[in-house]
Amino acid sequence: MVEATAKAMALAAHRCGTPRMVKLYLDDARKVLLGVAKSAKRQTWTIEELLLALDPPKPKLKPWERYADPPHRDGP
Repeated sequence: MVEATAKAMALAAHRCGTPRMVKLYLDDARKVLLGVAKSAKRQTWTIEELLLALDPPKPKLKPWERYADPPHRDGP
C-alpha cells in the first residue's frame, strides 16, 4: 500500500514511476497514509466509511442518459 501510494505521488509530481523515483517518495507516502489513518481514527470512522469517503459510489445513469452524447469541451 505504501509503495502504491509512493508510485502515485511520483507519477503525479514527475510523470515518472520508475523504481528509483518511487523509492524517493516512500517516506512521504508513509506519512500521508499515517495522516489519513489518524484522521479517520480521530473522527471515529469505520473502515466502510473511510472506503466510501475515498471511493464514493458513482450515480447510476438513467436509461435515456446512457445513449446521450458526452458533453463537449469546445463550448458553444
